[in-house]
Parts: sequence; structure tokens; C-alpha cells
Amino acid sequence: MDNICTMHKMHCCTTCRLKLWDTEEGISKITSDGDISRRNADEYDSGLYPMQRRACMKGYSELYHMYSPDRIHHPLKQTGSRGDRWGFCPISWDEAIDQYESYYESSLEKSRKLGYLPVLDIGGIGSFLGTTLRPFGASSCGNVDAAITAALGKRCRINASRPMDMMNSNYIILWSSNPCVTVFPIPYVIRKAREKGIPITVVDCRYTESAGAFATGKNKVPPLICPYPATDGALMAAMSYVIYKRNLHDNEFIKTNCFGFYPNDTVTSRSGETDPVTGEAYYGKTYRVPEGESFEEYLLGLEKEHNGYHGVLEWAARTTGVDAEVIENFAIEYAISSPAFIMSRFHGGAQRTYNGFYYSWMMIALCAMTGNLQKQGGGFGEMRGDDGYTIDLPPLPSEWDEKEKQPILVSQYGIDQVILTGTDGRSMGQLREDVLKMNGIDIGEGLCLDGIIKGAANGNPFNQLANINKRRLAWQKLDYVVTYERHMTATAVWSDLVLPVTFPLENGKKFDRNSAYDSDIHVLNGVLKPVGEGIPDPEVNRMIGRRFNLKQRCLDYGALMKMQWDKASLDPVYQKMHSALLPDFETVVKNGGASFPVTPEEVPVSLMEYAPGTFPTETGKINFYSPFLACRDRTSHKINHACYVPLPDGRESIQTSKGSGERGMRSPSGRYYPLQFITPHAPNRANSDYGNTHILKELHPHMLQIHPEDADARNIHENDLVYVYTDFGCIRIRAHITRSQLPGVIAIEQGTWYEAGDEQYKAYFDTGEGASYHLTPVDYGGCANTLLEDVKPGIFDPFIDCMGFHAGGSACEVSRTLPDWGD
Repeated sequence: MDNICTMHKMHCCTTCRLKLWDTEEGISKITSDGDISRRNADEYDSGLYPMQRRACMKGYSELYHMYSPDRIHHPLKQTGSRGDRWGFCPISWDEAIDQYESYYESSLEKSRKLGYLPVLDIGGIGSFLGTTLRPFGASSCGNVDAAITAALGKRCRINASRPMDMMNSNYIILWSSNPCVTVFPIPYVIRKAREKGIPITVVDCRYTESAGAFATGKNKVPPLICPYPATDGALMAAMSYVIYKRNLHDNEFIKTNCFGFYPNDTVTSRSGETDPVTGEAYYGKTYRVPEGESFEEYLLGLEKEHNGYHGVLEWAARTTGVDAEVIENFAIEYAISSPAFIMSRFHGGAQRTYNGFYYSWMMIALCAMTGNLQKQGGGFGEMRGDDGYTIDLPPLPSEWDEKEKQPILVSQYGIDQVILTGTDGRSMGQLREDVLKMNGIDIGEGLCLDGIIKGAANGNPFNQLANINKRRLAWQKLDYVVTYERHMTATAVWSDLVLPVTFPLENGKKFDRNSAYDSDIHVLNGVLKPVGEGIPDPEVNRMIGRRFNLKQRCLDYGALMKMQWDKASLDPVYQKMHSALLPDFETVVKNGGASFPVTPEEVPVSLMEYAPGTFPTETGKINFYSPFLACRDRTSHKINHACYVPLPDGRESIQTSKGSGERGMRSPSGRYYPLQFITPHAPNRANSDYGNTHILKELHPHMLQIHPEDADARNIHENDLVYVYTDFGCIRIRAHITRSQLPGVIAIEQGTWYEAGDEQYKAYFDTGEGASYHLTPVDYGGCANTLLEDVKPGIFDPFIDCMGFHAGGSACEVSRTLPDWGD
């Protein structure tokens, strides 16, 4: 029996290293790196350096996932109405490409008048044929990206603290982050930090797996602090206020490195960056904080509004549900424990809310005002990190001779709105100005969008974006939807043409880097035989490209991999520390990749590389206030400094009394909503992938999680079928009663597939002509996006592409019976 080393390419961004066990009958099982006994195994398995890349349940279940009963084997054409799962019939690849070609031809015909193809193309060849539409924004990390851009500089250039740096900390805070479920092998680092004696506090609106595994507390600070959803920014604001009033802030660091903390702060920029819209250099420009916009004025404004020090703490306690004394002690411990590390990665629930951009900016502000931001063992962990140094690997050449046209960028949360109204939520003037500046096209009175092309590696957009009932109405107006897909997802169901494509493990061999650990280089050994008539998604593009006479290059990927490795290089700093050489090509391929880790003491802190005044912001400093954002006026709440912004339908609104002694928010439809809902990640899904893997569904059933007090008040028992509803839709789901939830808060894990049921619900939302009632199906799949409004958090600006996602914290209600429109 031989084993084949490969990677698990999945957008959870962990990238397990897998071993496929090959027998005469085929692949018999999957294990992962470290599962085989070896010399010095005990020392290796229990060590932190180097760390093994072991698989989670998703990696081990990959064969079940690939060979699911609803795997698509043949091209499918919809013969019924769009959204009819049973209306598809199999067709040949020739027929499918003929149909696909006709769709593009219709868009090309319209482009002669419009100046662009009225198609949203996120995986096809449209951008080689002309100017198409393409979405911007990031569901997982957009709000963190926005905060980093505002406070620290270009999001693709700035890397926050690496997880391994936690080992150098005096205090670790896991804030709205549950790595035991979401990202491996980071929990192993946290476990080692706890074994070292580093105190850990978890901040989350529920009792998570990570809280149970790691939380210790510190002195008077408890192991777990539970603020109500989307009020984390209020907790951080109160902590900042306490630190400031007690003179625990790092005044020297603030004055040397930061802009916008103090009133009238003025700086002449030394930044080497340019304005992303105008191209003008920032260097030499002078910026001044407007009156009332500094962070100190914000903190003193809280003091004035809430009548002093204790009033601010009582406001924060009332808002967050966290005891005032706990908030005060938490602030003091964080400030005096420097270096202290806030771990809040991109999947964190607090940043996936409508106010998540400001929560993320408050997190950076808290790190900056205490001087933690540029310290070994301090700062924050925002997105991907690593435990070593990156290999510089030259990119593969393009297989197309033609150059791509710059697409027209529209908000991924405004696609339905473009279909219905011609704009993605920007004013028509803003949209017209942006497209003219970026694409040189005058769109006149708005954009036209007639078709959608969704490539295989671009998620499940019908399912994964908010306000599914609005999407049902919008997508019915499209001329065509083409999806490259592996399973009959919700997006496939809502398509006219479904093209079967292969999984990465069926796709041949190449180098890949898709990891939470950027220092890893992986070899994707796709050795499995494709199922049915499935082909790699690049091959689909080649087939349709030939119909339009696009010139292609013949690429020998085996030879290109060898060329890449021959030209690869290690960071000189790493080579100096370790006298390391790259392994030979054959060894890397056999081992499935290579890593170049360092010890915790050697972990580079990227933010320490910036001297005062050299950050890639417009001011050259760490911004508490952003002049660029003020100039562009594109932030979600028209606020351009770090602060707390409450949700319009969140905790504060729900606290308002109905007059009868009950609590609840009256919505525009007239319904009362007394609960908040959150949408945490599930251990058995990576977003919506694995939503159909039966062995994982049995292991972790999709259920509403509700506190016993809330269940008793509604006569709900364990495993009851219940209805969860908002103005935007209603889902049916089974109930799990648990004290891991705060009273007043329910959890619906994100990622399950939308499934229109037989029952009807009267939703209330705006499709472009004012809010009105819409008769919609109850979602039997339990997809949380059925309940969510399609708002646009973060920075609504395609020139910097920093839009987040609203995935929870909003008001809702739960009932054993289907509500009528007046409930």
C-alpha cells in the first residue's frame, strides 16, 4: 500500500496536508500528516516547532464529500422554471457549450450599445471578450480589511500579528474567535501558550469550544466575558475610556506613531503611497483632525453623555450585558499586561456584522493606544498568519494571449439591486462617476445586468449572500445563469445551465498556497479519477474560449512546476538564521510540500518593520481618524474615526419597552422582535461546502441553539420544529436547548443550503420601489441568509475593495407555529 501526499484545498484557509492511501482497488482511506509513527514521534507530536498540519473532520471526510449522492455527473439544462430542482435534464458537452456560447453572444450583441457586456462573470472568460461586471467585497474578512485600510494602510500590504507570536505574550484575549471550530492548527498554539502559563480570556457572545478548552481568566478578569451580539465595540470603547482616564495609555507611542488621537492633531505626511482614486502622492500633504473627530474627544464625549467615569461603565454594562466591574478590571489588566495579544481572526462573528468595520477599528485603536501594536507578543491576529517565512515562488504564466479587460466592479451585496434598479446601493451619481473613472464607460442612467456566470471556485452565491427572498425575485428577471459546479447546490438549482467540474484531488498536480500558514508551500497531487463527465473548470473555459477564437498557450504544468521550483527562493533573513536550503524538487513533490518554520522567539512581527511616519496610510501614521475616508465619504455609517456604532436593529433597540413590560423591537412591518440571532461557523462545514456531506450532517445536525429561558417562554422543547423569522424571511429548523447561549440570543450556524418549502410567509423588504410585503416560501434548509438584510458594511468603495458582511446581531423571533403577516 502506497500513500500519496497532497493538500486539502478548501477556503477555510487551513489547508490540511493529507495522505491518500492507494491500493489496487483505489484510494482506500485518508489520513493526515503526523498520523504515521516515526522516529522521535513523541517529541515531534508534542512539540511546537515545527507544527504538524493535521486534518479536521472535513479533510478526513473528503471522499464522502466528493462521492456524495448529489454529485453532478453530466451537463444539465433547466427545462422547467428557474429554481426547480427536478426540472433539469442531462445534455452532452457539445450541447452545453452551444448553449453557453449563445448566452455570451447575446451579451456581446447588447454590449455594442451599452459599451460593456451585461453579465456578472466570476469565473468564465467574459473579461477576455469585453468589459463585464464583477463583484467586490469579502464575506469572510471585509470588515477587518476595511479597518486595516483605514488605520494601518493597504490591506494587501499589511499583515497583523502571527498566531505563533502569542507565545511571546503576557496575556491572550480570544475575541469573537473560535479557532477550535474554524482554523487548524492554531488551537495547538493556544494550547501550548496555556501550558506555558500565559493567562487567556475569551470574549464571545456564547460559550464556545475554545472557551471550554483554553479560557483561564486573569486575576479579577473571568475566563469568559459574554457581551451581547454586535456590542463588542461598546465594550472596547469603555475599556479605552478606562485606560485613558487612568493614564494607562502609552502617550509617547501615540504622539510618535499615531494620528487622530488628540484634538487638533496635525501631520505633514511622509507616506510613500498614492491616493487610489486620483493617483496623487500623499507625501508632503498636511492633514489635521477636524474638531470633534479625535479619539480623545470621542472618549470625553462618552464621559459627558453618561455623566462621568462610573456613568460610562454603567452605559457599557447596560449595553453589553457585562458587569461594570468586570469591564473596568478587564481594561486595567489588558493595559498593564503588555505585551498583550488580541486574537480575532477573519472568521470572528463580531466583525461579520453591520457595525463590524468599527468594531475592528476599535480593536486596532485599543492595541495602538496601549503601544501593543508594534510589540513582539502584542498586537492583534486579524487574518492569515504563519509560523515561519514565505517561499518566493514565481507565478505561472497566463494561458491566454489576450489581456483581460478591467471589469465594472459592483458590490457583491448589491448584485440583486443592480438587477432590479441598475445600481448596487451607491447613488446613481457615485456609480456613474466610479465606472467612468475606472472603466472609461458612461453608464448613463444605470447598469444593465442580464446574466450571471459562476465558476467552480467561486462559492455558492445564491446561498451565501444575505436576503435570499429578494434574490429569488431578482434572479427570476435574468436572461441566463450558468454555474460550474460539483454538487446540486442552491446556486446550481437556480441556474439554467450547470456544467460538471472536478474537485482539486481530481485536477492533476501543481503548487498551491491556500493556507492560514503562509510559510507553507503545498503540492496539490490530484490523482483521483474524475467522476462522470466532469472536467477541470479551466478546461470549461478553454472549450468556450475556442468558440470565440481566444488565443491559448500550450502549458506543460509539470515542466512549469519544475521551473517554478528552480527559481524559488527563501527569505534571506530565514537563511541567515537557519542556514537553510530548499529541498530538491522531487522531495517537495513526494512530501506534498515544504514548511520553513521558526521558533516563537524568531517570529517576525510585520508591523514592527514600520518606523514612525512610514505606515502606508495617507498620513504615514496609525490612524484613529482617516482623512481619506472623510474625503471619499463612502463608509457605511458616514463616520471616519474609531468608535462604537450600535446596530439599528440590535441590542439597544430590543431593550426598548413595548409598554407592556416586555422587551422587543418593532420593525417596519409592524412585527415585534425580542431576540437577537447570530450565525457562527459550524465545525462540519467550510462556509456552505460540506453542507450535503451526510456523515458530517449526522455528526453535527443543523439545529437552532436557544437558551432554556427563551425556550420555556415559547413552549419549545428539545428537537421541536420551530420557525425563526424576521422581516426578510422565515426558516424552519429543529431546536436544541442549551445554556451555552445567552438568554435573548439564538444561534443558527451559517452555511446550510437554502431549500424552498411548501409553507408561505409574508416577508417585508424593498426591491427598489419602497418596502412592501412579498409572499415567500419558508426555507426548510435553515439557511440564515434567508433572515438577513442585504446591507453593505465597511467601506463602500471599489477603488479599495473593503466591504464586509452583515451576518448577525439583528432582531428576530422564534415560534412553534408559522407566523402570519401581523405576528
